[in-house]
Amino acid sequence: MINITAGWEKRDGRTICRWMLAWFVIEDDALIGAAAGYSGGGSFQLEMFCAKYKGNELTSLMIDVEDKITGQEIVFFEDVPQESLDLCEQCEDVILDWVDREAWYEADQLLLKNSKKEICTGSGDLLVFSNQSSIFAKPILESLGVTAAPTHS
Repeated sequence: MINITAGWEKRDGRTICRWMLAWFVIEDDALIGAAAGYSGGGSFQLEMFCAKYKGNELTSLMIDVEDKITGQEIVFFEDVPQESLDLCEQCEDVILDWVDREAWYEADQLLLKNSKKEICTGSGDLLVFSNQSSIFAKPILESLGVTAAPTHS
């Protein structure tokens, strides 16, 4: 089962992705998946990630061309094993299944599909969904540049 946590802001008749994280826990010390949301630079991000942890601390977080924890340069699609890449792609597909792709392509906005609104719950100006929480959601999203994250672990 893919773990999901997501928050969507209701604003001006639209429901905009503030954060969405879909992931698998693999082994006893690793998470792999995809994350999406609004970055402070005004654009919407969608990236795959591969993370290792020890206890409550991330020890590695590979995204795109860098390990965000160690600072080491990487090539994500070469340095992550194919089996893990396949799982990351499944997580990315889950995120894309929640997103109105037409709005994303036309206006660079990650908007929630109407069909997904009914499974979310209201929390102030947010619609939220979570089938699992993670203490690593916030640091993963922050490393991606996403400006919002779940408030609880």
